[in-house]
Amino acid sequence: MKKETRNQGQGISRRDFLKGTAVGAASLAAMGILGACAGDTAATTAAGEATTAATEAATAAATEAATAAATTAAATEAATEATAAAASYTPGTYTAKAYGNISYITVETTFSETEITGIKVLEHNETPVLFSQVEEQFIPALVENQAGGVDVVAGASNSSRAIREAVADCIAQAGGDAEGWLAKKVEKTASADESYEADLVIVGVGAAGFMAANVAAKKGLKVIAVEKGGSVAAVNGIKVSGPFAVETEVLKNKEGGSTLVVDDAFYHVMEYTHWTPNPLLMRRCLEESKNAVAELQEIGYEFQEVNFRFETPFIGEKGGFHLILNPVEDRVKLWEQALEKNGVEVFYNTSATSLLQDGETVNGITAEKADGTKVTIKAGAVILSSGGYLGNRDMQERFLGTRHLNAASGGDSLCTGDAINMATAIGAGLDKTFGYCPCEYGGTNQKASRPAKQDKYDQNTAFKFGLYGCLLVDAAGNRFINEGLLCDYPMSYGSEQILRNAPWYAVVDQAYVDAMTTQGLYEYTTAKGATAENWFIGNYFKERILTNLPADIEEGLKEGWLYKADTIEELGKFFGLTNLAATVEQYNGYCEKGVDEQYGTNPWYLSPVAQGPFYVVQNEPSAWSTFGGVRIDENCRALNCENQVIPGLYVCGTDAGSLYYSPYYDIPGYCYGLCIDSGLIAAEEAAAYVKG
Repeated sequence: MKKETRNQGQGISRRDFLKGTAVGAASLAAMGILGACAGDTAATTAAGEATTAATEAATAAATEAATAAATTAAATEAATEATAAAASYTPGTYTAKAYGNISYITVETTFSETEITGIKVLEHNETPVLFSQVEEQFIPALVENQAGGVDVVAGASNSSRAIREAVADCIAQAGGDAEGWLAKKVEKTASADESYEADLVIVGVGAAGFMAANVAAKKGLKVIAVEKGGSVAAVNGIKVSGPFAVETEVLKNKEGGSTLVVDDAFYHVMEYTHWTPNPLLMRRCLEESKNAVAELQEIGYEFQEVNFRFETPFIGEKGGFHLILNPVEDRVKLWEQALEKNGVEVFYNTSATSLLQDGETVNGITAEKADGTKVTIKAGAVILSSGGYLGNRDMQERFLGTRHLNAASGGDSLCTGDAINMATAIGAGLDKTFGYCPCEYGGTNQKASRPAKQDKYDQNTAFKFGLYGCLLVDAAGNRFINEGLLCDYPMSYGSEQILRNAPWYAVVDQAYVDAMTTQGLYEYTTAKGATAENWFIGNYFKERILTNLPADIEEGLKEGWLYKADTIEELGKFFGLTNLAATVEQYNGYCEKGVDEQYGTNPWYLSPVAQGPFYVVQNEPSAWSTFGGVRIDENCRALNCENQVIPGLYVCGTDAGSLYYSPYYDIPGYCYGLCIDSGLIAAEEAAAYVKG
């Protein structure tokens, strides 16, 4: 491989960035045949005919579109030039602000009579390591192109959009055409096709892919990885709180030691899941968990065993949750240093599109760079670890039965199911369990500018009602859950029902709003009988008072995901909650008795809806990741529908269908733990396979 290849792949020039992002995805026709097994001749034949027909139709449509585009290209170019020529501003400096990912961003924009001469960020509280890419790439691109149609930074889309929104506001203040500026696009031009060779190619450099890349490289393999994000800072695996692991040095060195062994965790998770995952693989992951943690310690990670905020199976003398002490900014540096030290070539802003085969054997991938450049990478083996399908609404609907699941970290998820589609396109089988790792901090809504994200109380606090133990109803206005489960166990026992009933609705009265504004959930709930001994999660809510709630409610009213009314009947009409009045009457009876005769909710979570005005919050669930996908064996080798190994293809992390269960495990850090464990296993097995 040429030396300059790495430099081109690991960095992105301003020119390359301006060309935008191109995401390779399977067609809807292809998605329709993903479940066809390789051994099902009739299904395969029908799928082939369907694909051929779809291809011919697509070709015809593309030809027609190209002809139409050719006839209008000159007009479009002329219109663009006219827009640029007509740009007219009142010279000066203007400021505006917009909400980014986790904070407001204040932007200063300077104008001459004909153009934007400078854009400067005055204030923000975004994640520094991600926002630096916005400042270094996105903002200069806006100035250079005098256009709002510059593609956002992959992995920092909300911050990018906030900058664009604030600049458009400044343009309007300066008397310019904000809509025309926003509509102006930037041309993308692909370079000549590129080809590379390696021992191993990895799709996705998140938790599993990063682990796999470093372990394989340390074993002497020449490794190339492709990653959609603009840097490792964009991936979920670098932001997580920590993994669950067994028999680590961290546990051995904790005060009093630890009695946790592999059998404890293995039998617990297998019984919790009714023996749904692959038992051989599960045991192997737990056995390897100490080695996966050691790999992270080797690159500079520091851990502390702590109890999680929820009551979990292994607290106290057993433990198992390993809190990462390094801040995110330091983790980014550690990842970059490790990849460079081990000689891993990473092509950022690059999307895998298909698998290559020699007969039945997988021997590489095709991919596409941000500017549309086609890339072919031939390799001795392929590891798929692209992080699931959270960013693909069609796949959400297919596997989870909803289109309402949002990314907990905010913005558009880069995980669009590419690896799963690539694998099934060559005959890989899917396992039966699909689910998600839910966000434990509150509801979200696609209409909201500040939905609940992470452990932050400067986002819209009205979304806290979605899991605060108040009355929850479905789209018909009926109760559907023991509301206390969402407060006590939001990631496990409470998660399946809010996904099944998304969007779900929290209903409260003025007395409850006043209590949350002045007392907070801890004081409100302990006054009804909860104590430090019988309410494990209670300490987490101490002194977390929703002081901004009145303003947050007003914001929700304006954005349309919250409604306020003087009567329950009126409240139910806004979102079509037909049975709400009857439900509230029945629920208030339970509150008066102190006994939930329907679902057995703990009395301290029964909050009457009696004192108007009344409020309803429309909540959508959010997730750190999805899970479920390709069927694999205990060696992380992909299997077809006849459970036969597909040579050269390995799958790990949340693309693997044989590791996870729905609802999510009741052990904190288990998703991340399985990601790094399976990444290590996949690397070891791929290295042995390539070396023969």
